[in-house]
Amino acid sequence: MTEKKYLLICLTTICCFWLNSCAPPKVPEHAEIVIISFNDLHGSFDHMAEFSAFLQEIRARHEHVIVASAGDIFTGNPYNDFFEPTQAPIVDMLNHIGVDISVLGNHEFNYGVDVLNDRIKELNGAVVAANIELSTSGLKGIKPYHIIKKNGINIAFLGLVNVEERSGKPATLYDRVKDIQFFSPDIALNYRYLRKKAHVFVSLSHIGIAFDRILADSLPELDLIIGGHSHTVLEKPEYRNGVLITQASRFAEKVGKTVIQLEKGVVTSITNELINLGEWDAPVDSGMVELIKKYEGDRRFEQPFVSLQHSIPNVEQLTYMVADAAAALPGVDFSLVNFSAVKIPRMPAGEVTPGDILRLSPSNNYLIVVELKPADIRALIGQRSDFISPAGFTYTARRGPGPEEFLQVEKLMCSNGEELDENRIYHMAIDNFLFSRHLRNLPFNFKNTGVTTVDNIINYLRDNPDVDYRNRPKRAKPIG
Repeated sequence: MTEKKYLLICLTTICCFWLNSCAPPKVPEHAEIVIISFNDLHGSFDHMAEFSAFLQEIRARHEHVIVASAGDIFTGNPYNDFFEPTQAPIVDMLNHIGVDISVLGNHEFNYGVDVLNDRIKELNGAVVAANIELSTSGLKGIKPYHIIKKNGINIAFLGLVNVEERSGKPATLYDRVKDIQFFSPDIALNYRYLRKKAHVFVSLSHIGIAFDRILADSLPELDLIIGGHSHTVLEKPEYRNGVLITQASRFAEKVGKTVIQLEKGVVTSITNELINLGEWDAPVDSGMVELIKKYEGDRRFEQPFVSLQHSIPNVEQLTYMVADAAAALPGVDFSLVNFSAVKIPRMPAGEVTPGDILRLSPSNNYLIVVELKPADIRALIGQRSDFISPAGFTYTARRGPGPEEFLQVEKLMCSNGEELDENRIYHMAIDNFLFSRHLRNLPFNFKNTGVTTVDNIINYLRDNPDVDYRNRPKRAKPIG
């Protein structure tokens, strides 16, 4: 054999080896992909030890597992929110359990772009959001979509973040997002082509169940929508226009398990169930237990400041208490509080700590007093799709048409039963979230009290330990 011929054979062998090593993996005859999903964790540690142990079991039973978050991993736990640097504990825990992909939620913006960039840099998994102008946002490490490859199967995850119709921004503090351009979630229609790039097409969405349904109707190319934002408990998945929709409440008390079967790269079945980690009775992950102990070592939140004589039995009555605390500020006539601002289900009688109040109101916004006439109050409430809790007055309203069903207010009544004076200017206390979301660009006189919601609630309960909210009548009443 000549030297030239020998070299040619060697080069041919090397090229064949190189081509085979670089060739994409063949699509298997049969493949199974398991996606474990959660949404609206809100910094909660409560079920993380169980979640971590559950994932260990799943990975032992299934070869190809993806862990996905549908947004709002930030905000809701004082040990996480007041840690330095903020939100680092929950990122550490998500890395511990091995989250592969996340979509931004509205509460990821609560601490501003710099904090969000720092936490994204630390997070091991990919982060997606398609309805943001990423080139001018200042955000780093985010893509519109991400393709995960498992066993020769491409799974495309398209991210969608909450954007409210009236404001054009996510439900967060306006100052945090004022320089970021957001698009309607229907920008997802521009990504139909992912159907051809992937064997499985998933929307990882933080837009709420009503808009997930609209998305399924308009984008049948999807196989699966993993939703968040509305905290919906879909014990059984919804099948809509050939698309499976799932959502798993909040705090990882329940998580979704979606099993996708494929034959020669074509999806043949998708099944989903919710796993209730609140009823987990198997051993938990000791490594996660140690992480939780590490981050819950700060005892400053656990020193009681009052002993309540009566329980506050539910979210509605808790919002009345928060509203009453705001209305008790000097020079205030009325107040309004989001029901969604209260993050605990009840408050038992007995000792109350600052940590309890921080769990109740984790955003810890500050209070603003705005001068409004009754017509302005009706307009403010009418920008809502959810009923909002008043103090000092009551109102009746009906839901309007459309997916967000904005409220139509019909009556405003003082606590003494008389209608508000249409010509009088009233002083309304609201938090800066409501203010920045609905009133910031309107010509109303206002002043910042400099009082945070948490400090105000603490002061109110300390001064009123015998307050009783067990049988308070409704203040916001639906019509029809």
